[in-house]
Amino acid sequence: MQIKHLFSIILLLLTTLSWSKTGVLDRIISIDIKATPVKTILFVIEERTGVQFSYNPTVIEDDKVVSLSIERKTIEFGLTLIFNKNIRFKEVGNYIVLLKNEDVDEMRRRKKSNLFTVFRGRISDKRTGKPIAGASIYDIDARYAAVSKSDGTYELQIPKAETIRSLYIRKKGFHEMVFVLDAATDSVIIRNAKLEPKVEIVEKMATKTPERIYLPIEDKAISGSMISNETAIHAENLEDIRETRIAQISFVPSLSIGSNLSTNGLIYNNFSLNVLGGYSKGVRGAEIGGLFNINKEDVQWFQAAGISNLVGGDVLGMQIAGISNIVRGEFSGLQLGGIANLNSHKFRGVQTAGVANLVGQDFEGLQLAGISNLTNGDFRGVQVSGIYSGVRGGFRGAQAAGISTMALGDSYGLQMSGIYNSVSGSLVGGQMAGIANIAGGGTNFLQGAGIFNVSDVNSGVQIAGIFNFAKSNKGLQLGLINISNENKGVSLGLVNFVKTGYHKTEISANEIFPINLTLKSGTRYFYNTYNFGIKFGTDQTIAAGLGLGTNFTLKNKLQMSIDLSAQILSEDYFQTFKFAQLYKFAPTIEYALKDWVTVFAGPTYNVNYQGNANDEGLYISNVAFNPFYDEVSTNGRVQMWIGGQIGLRF
Repeated sequence: MQIKHLFSIILLLLTTLSWSKTGVLDRIISIDIKATPVKTILFVIEERTGVQFSYNPTVIEDDKVVSLSIERKTIEFGLTLIFNKNIRFKEVGNYIVLLKNEDVDEMRRRKKSNLFTVFRGRISDKRTGKPIAGASIYDIDARYAAVSKSDGTYELQIPKAETIRSLYIRKKGFHEMVFVLDAATDSVIIRNAKLEPKVEIVEKMATKTPERIYLPIEDKAISGSMISNETAIHAENLEDIRETRIAQISFVPSLSIGSNLSTNGLIYNNFSLNVLGGYSKGVRGAEIGGLFNINKEDVQWFQAAGISNLVGGDVLGMQIAGISNIVRGEFSGLQLGGIANLNSHKFRGVQTAGVANLVGQDFEGLQLAGISNLTNGDFRGVQVSGIYSGVRGGFRGAQAAGISTMALGDSYGLQMSGIYNSVSGSLVGGQMAGIANIAGGGTNFLQGAGIFNVSDVNSGVQIAGIFNFAKSNKGLQLGLINISNENKGVSLGLVNFVKTGYHKTEISANEIFPINLTLKSGTRYFYNTYNFGIKFGTDQTIAAGLGLGTNFTLKNKLQMSIDLSAQILSEDYFQTFKFAQLYKFAPTIEYALKDWVTVFAGPTYNVNYQGNANDEGLYISNVAFNPFYDEVSTNGRVQMWIGGQIGLRF
């Protein structure tokens, strides 16, 4: 009993969950007519609002004289004033059908009598007289439907409950018709219909204008194989029908087995239970399917299927499927698919899949996939993938992948990958990868990679185990090799090269080495030096080392450089561990003889350190030049002296 009460409460709640919609009865009108026949007032409403009324004159006293005065009220409100409670209103397409309110007890009695009214007729083209096959004949009250045959004939059998019946006849590409018929006494009613082709359809056929075709969700996903032909025809012809039912039970939509029969593609359900699979116009509550759920339009709140959910419109709420979720409209909420989630438009919420997530437009929220995430628009939020995450636009937030991540547009935030990160636009944030980072189209603020970084403009930090490249470096490059086209920042590494930067070659002599070769590369304000020296004779010594320095202009052709270097000295070409360490601070003044050559000279401050060179405790001889400090300890020997250098710089 408790379960029964709980189920009743759930159904009651579901009936309150609905999206707001505006129908023809909700159109606003202002009218002030005194003592006028009803049919004239209805005509005025038609003229002012564009709706059409359909009724049986034997039921509606349309010659009755009434008055109507309303200011900015709905059509439904005005009709209620005219007819009181004697007439009920049904809207279908652009029609408002006026039907007589009948006694409920009498209707139940007639329905229990197992009597039926059979409607038969032929539907043809009004212009050509040819039969129209595949037209839908729909009873607006009972929601029974039939399809015209190849010769245009149809037959629709309806339980004999209401005495007044309304048939809505429509074929895509033709203007619809509404018949309001008296079925009180007749068991068989013959009613033919001649449909007028729509002008725009005729013109397109005449000019053969190419038209882009959007397939319905059921055709696009599974080629209509799981939906009966009759159901598909009604869904196409009667797409303007918007009916809502509290609940639906469906077994196999391909056989039209279920509580809504072949009209299930016209109905919004507050609750839908699909034993094997179900097809409906939409859901405004909850839908559960053993294998699959197919919805032509929108879904709201909750949808779960053992295999797949297919939605032709928007989704608001939660969607769960064992294999895949496919949504052609926008999604807001939570989407869970065992293998894949496919969304054609914007996505807001959370998305997770074991293999892949695909979003056709912008994404806001969290996206998780075991293999790949693909977003065709901009991404805001967090994107995590075991193998690959890709964004066709830019991302704002975080992007992480076990192997690689990619964003084509400008991005803000953090991008992390085990192997590779790529942003074609600018990146304001950070890139961290085990192997490589690439930010190709704009400013980048942080790149950290095990092997290399590539950036269009580095305005922050580039850190790589081996190689950094920036077209324009305005920040810090830290790596074994740093290369840039232009550099207004700092590059620290073994090799630093700036294409438009400072490149000098020096030949010089100092108090120790008569021949020195120095290569300088970087920018004027911060460059690296590569130093080589040699001394000939009985105590032949060679030197090699690295350094850094800066250069600035004093006046006209007069410039100054300040260099700091460290060199290793050896007497046996580094064949043993007999070597010394020489540290040099060298300010120089240079004068430009020509545009391509300058002469320079200046003092040097030198510090030499030697550890025990061999077991006898010998040192490299004649390194120092008149040292003012010379001390020997158990750790080695330290010498300091003032020297000088002179040379040419090319």
